[in-house]
Amino acid sequence: MTRLGRAAARLGLAAAGVVVALAAAEVALRLSWCDSSAATYEYQSKPFLSPNPYWGTWHFPNNEVEHRKPCFTARYTTNELGMKGDPVRTGARRIALLGDSFIEGFGHDNEATAAHSLERLLGSEYQVLNFGVSGFFSTIDELVLYDDFAKFFDPEVVLLFFLNYNDLEDLLNPGKERLIDRNLNLVYPRVRDVREVAASVRQQRITESPTPPAGGSCLIRFLASIRRTFLQRLQIALHLRWDFRHELARPYLPIEDDEMRHAWAIVETSLRRLLDITRGQGATLVVVDVADPYQLDPNWIRLASLRERTALSPTHPNERLGGICRKLGIRYYDMYPETQAYIAEHHLAYPFLSFACDRHYDREGQQLMAKLVFGYLRREELVDRPQGGSP
Repeated sequence: MTRLGRAAARLGLAAAGVVVALAAAEVALRLSWCDSSAATYEYQSKPFLSPNPYWGTWHFPNNEVEHRKPCFTARYTTNELGMKGDPVRTGARRIALLGDSFIEGFGHDNEATAAHSLERLLGSEYQVLNFGVSGFFSTIDELVLYDDFAKFFDPEVVLLFFLNYNDLEDLLNPGKERLIDRNLNLVYPRVRDVREVAASVRQQRITESPTPPAGGSCLIRFLASIRRTFLQRLQIALHLRWDFRHELARPYLPIEDDEMRHAWAIVETSLRRLLDITRGQGATLVVVDVADPYQLDPNWIRLASLRERTALSPTHPNERLGGICRKLGIRYYDMYPETQAYIAEHHLAYPFLSFACDRHYDREGQQLMAKLVFGYLRREELVDRPQGGSP
C-alpha cells in the first residue's frame, strides 16, 4: 500500500472511530439523560394561561401546573375564578393586586409570591387577591381586568404594579388596539355583572397537551445545555447582563421617540379611567413602580448606553410615571430607591434579586417587594396595624 493509501486508511479509521464514539454518546444520552427533566430547558405540565374575551389573557380556574426551568421548580395553583391564590373568602377586607408576571409570581409556588407574603404581613383580617397575569400584560390590560372583573370584589385598596420595560413595550403591541384605539379611545368590552365573566372563566377548558418532549439529537441538545449553563455562570462571574436589545433600552432614553410617547399616553389614559372607577367605589388606587432588573444593573445601563450612543437614565421612566400620577392625583410608590439601598446593604451582585436563568424576581425579590409595599401602606395609613402588633 502506498503512503497516500495508508494515510487515507488511517483517516478513514479515525473518522469511523469518531462516528462510533458520537453514536455511542447519543445512545448513552438517550438511555440516561434525554428523557430526564434536565434535558428540557423549560417544562410545563399543562397550560396555565387561556385566551380571554374581555382582557386578552387569564388563567384556567381550579388548575395546578408544574413549571420547571434550570433555576426553579414551581407549582402554580388557581382558585375557582382563575386567580393564582386561595379561594375568595367572605367577610375579609380585600386588597387587589394588578400587574404582570412579576406580581403573578412567575417561577414561584403560590406561597412564595409577593401576594402571599403581603397577606401574611397584613394579618388574617385581610385577603390579598392576586390579579397578576403573565403573557404580555400591560397597563391597559390591567384597567380592563379591573373594570370587567376585579372591581366586583370591592377591594379597599387597589395596587397597580408597573414594570418599566414590560408595560411600555407591551402597550405598543398592535393587539392592544382592540382595547384602546390609536386615538386613545377606550373600546374594550364592558360587563354589568361579575357573573358574566365568571361564567366565561368556568367555561375555559384545557385542550392542549403538556410541553412536548424535545426532538432531534440528544447529543446536540446536551452540548447546547452545557453552553447555556456556561454562559449563565459566566454572566454571574462577570456581574454582567448581556441582553442589549434596543427595545429594552428605549424606556430609559431621556429623549422619547413617537412610539414611547404613545405608550405613555396609553398609560395616562388607562390610569385616569382606573382612578375614576376606584374613586367611584370608595377604593384607594396606588401605582407601584417595580424596580426593573435592568435599571438595577449599573453594568447593563453603562454598556447599553454605549450601544445606544447616548446616556440612558435609569430613573427616566420612574420620573415620567410619577409625574403622570401627580397630575392625575394618584398615589405613587417608587420601589427603585429602597430596592437599590437593599442591594447595597446586603452586598448583592448580579443577578441581584432575579433568577440565574430568568430575569423575574427570585424568592428574595418577591419577599422584598411585599415588605416594601407593606411598609408603604403602613406609612400612608392605608391599612390597619395587624392584630397583635407588628409581624
